[in-house]
Parts: sequence; structure tokens; C-alpha cells
Amino acid sequence: MIRSIILLLLIFPIISCSKGGDTPKEEELSLPAAASLIFPSNNSECIEGVVKNDTQSSVTFQWEDATNADSYELKLKNLSTGVTTGYNVIQNEVTIELDRGSAYSWYVISKSKNSKEISESAVWRFYNANATISSYAPFPALLVSPTINQEIVFSSEGIVLEWTGSDVDKDIVAYDIYFGFSNPPELYQENLNTPKVENVVVKPATNYYWKIITKDSKGNISYSNLFQFKVK
Repeated sequence: MIRSIILLLLIFPIISCSKGGDTPKEEELSLPAAASLIFPSNNSECIEGVVKNDTQSSVTFQWEDATNADSYELKLKNLSTGVTTGYNVIQNEVTIELDRGSAYSWYVISKSKNSKEISESAVWRFYNANATISSYAPFPALLVSPTINQEIVFSSEGIVLEWTGSDVDKDIVAYDIYFGFSNPPELYQENLNTPKVENVVVKPATNYYWKIITKDSKGNISYSNLFQFKVK
């Protein structure tokens, strides 16, 4: 009998430690979730702002409350100037004055005072409406592959250049690719009607640069970011 009691006492701490190890850390439980964006809608013309004057209007950005988040930072980029501004708030909306007729991208960072980690939402893009503009330029193309500073293993079959394009007016007609080992890169192919080129010849141990110009039916154009990558 005494021997059985001793064995039970020895086993009990082991079981207790095992259960404790399965409990999620407090940091993990308080990790803020990524916010879901609501307005302005992605790839849209925002016509619901309050006009302030000929050049500016105010727009209220909205997103869903994120689990475990107690504050947010909205990151807003003017796609024409490249300037990014941050807005720190504790609620799930903020009103900002914008340039009329300009293209913007935005996303939200979720934060928690109980966690050092943050979470980022998807990135959305839109045009702030201007009644005097009848046709908007395409949004700058988003370069998909190769990504910026990516290292690619050399292949004799070449590489694939891929991107995505979007336009409020849905009238993109062509893309021009600038690609090469010089910066800025030279024109590689023009007037493509698909956002992908395969079997692009490259050399090993070489750095390359590339960007995309998007054209629409009204003669408007936009320029993507310039990406650099390396073929090993």
C-alpha cells in the first residue's frame, strides 16, 4: 500500500508538467489579428468623400475591429508622389483629407499593448474622385515575380517575369517591360497584352532590374516600382 502511494506521488508531478507545457503562451493569446478593410474599396473610384475645395476632399477610412487589437496604424501612400503617411488611432476608422484625382494605396497595422507582435492587413488601392477627370490612369502594376531582392537559381530555360495590372476604367490595352542588368533598365518588350513573359534569358552571377509601364485606351500610363533581383 505504501509503495503504491509513493508511485502515485512520483507520477503526479510528471502529468502536471505535461499539461502545463501544452498551454499557449500569453504572448500568443494576445497576438492581434489582421484587420479586414472595408472602405474605400479596392481598385475603385472613391466618390463618397466630402469635397473641401477644388483640390481636396475628406474620406473616412473604415475597417473591421481586429481580435486582440487595441490600437491601429493606417498607412496611406500617394501613388503619384510616393509619399507614405501613418495615422495612429484607437478606433476602426479615421477621416483624412486627400488630393482629388489622385491614386492611393492603404493598409492597416493591428497593435496590442499586451504583445510586441503586430499584424498587417491586405493592401488596397483606389482613386479619390475628381469630377473634372473623365478617365483615370491605370494603377501602377504590381510586380509578382521575381520579387524585390530575390535570388534565383540559374536555369538555361530562363526565368518568368510576372505582374498584375488593374484600372478603375477597366481599359488597359498594353504593357511595356523594361528589363536588364543596367539601372535604369532598357526597353525589353512593348505592347504586350498579357501580364506575363516566359523564357527570359539571363546569365548566372548577375544582378537584374525590371519595371512595367501600363497603358490604357485613353493614352494614360502608369509606372510600377523598380525591382532588383539576382541570378545565382
